[in-house]
Amino acid sequence: MIVLDSNQLRFVLPHSPALRLFSAVAERAGHTLATTDTVIREVVRQRRGELAGALAVFAKARREANRLLPPGKGLSAVNLPDRTRSAKVREAVAEFEGDLRRTFRVLTTAPEDALTALEMEADQRPPCTNGTGARDAAIWLTAARACRSPEVDRSGRPLPVIFVSQDKDFRGPGKDGTLAPELKNDDTEAGRLLLLPTVLAVMDELGYPQQAGDAEEITAREGFQQALLEAVTRFTRFAARHLAQMEDGDVTVQFRGDGKARQCRGDGTTLTSVSGTWGVRVVTEWLPRQPDGRGGGYRGFPMTVEGTALVVEAKNEPVEIEFLPHMVHLPGA
Repeated sequence: MIVLDSNQLRFVLPHSPALRLFSAVAERAGHTLATTDTVIREVVRQRRGELAGALAVFAKARREANRLLPPGKGLSAVNLPDRTRSAKVREAVAEFEGDLRRTFRVLTTAPEDALTALEMEADQRPPCTNGTGARDAAIWLTAARACRSPEVDRSGRPLPVIFVSQDKDFRGPGKDGTLAPELKNDDTEAGRLLLLPTVLAVMDELGYPQQAGDAEEITAREGFQQALLEAVTRFTRFAARHLAQMEDGDVTVQFRGDGKARQCRGDGTTLTSVSGTWGVRVVTEWLPRQPDGRGGGYRGFPMTVEGTALVVEAKNEPVEIEFLPHMVHLPGA
């Protein structure tokens, strides 16, 4: 069984080319794709917020367009979500949640695991730090409980439960990405419970080797910058307040040399995962130089974004780029 945390489930949502390839790989290896009830709630909440925000922007843009268009040439309000926006959001989110539950096996958090998760948070035991993290602990305990009824491959051998998450709180203090010592138990030591960081790492584990990719080439692609900026504005309210400046300003996105890109190919689909740090410069105004040569420069602000992007290239389908920020550094934030 492959149990996905929310930071990886977002990359393989229902009806996506990435899910088609990932599910085929998992099925061939005898694994069921799964997640937990806590993850479902989180991903559904994220979708609800994103959709409500997108429809609000859409409605505002239509009103502004009608204000600027000649009399009698305004955009029709038919089928636009002005008055029925909330109902449309509820309907779309309910359908989205239904798709998730039909696509993934949903593991229910046991009451005793929920209580243990709260105790781990109170004791600040990994994955809980600084008095928070019961959610992460509940997800981990639910995945660990699945080891008690393992799936088997075609030869009848028990398969490990693979928990997939990029959350650093599950890992130890070193840079090797291994499991935090406090989370190790008989199941992890015997290989019955594995922690892997990404969907691509799982595919590599199941026999679809990763290849090196070009992170700078991915960053330079059309659509990457927009995907990054949209993800950042969803990630932090501070960045959202700068959205107008980012839309109207001169934005430069540059990949810094402390990350890497990995690719997996199969069934006509290529998945490229890029993890690392990007520097973003937003220029709202270029300042002229003084006659004596001094001055110049620009008004605006810099931004540093740590995160992971997944680029999905499928035959006869448009390229999909999904960006997931892990940390956003903004001046004054």
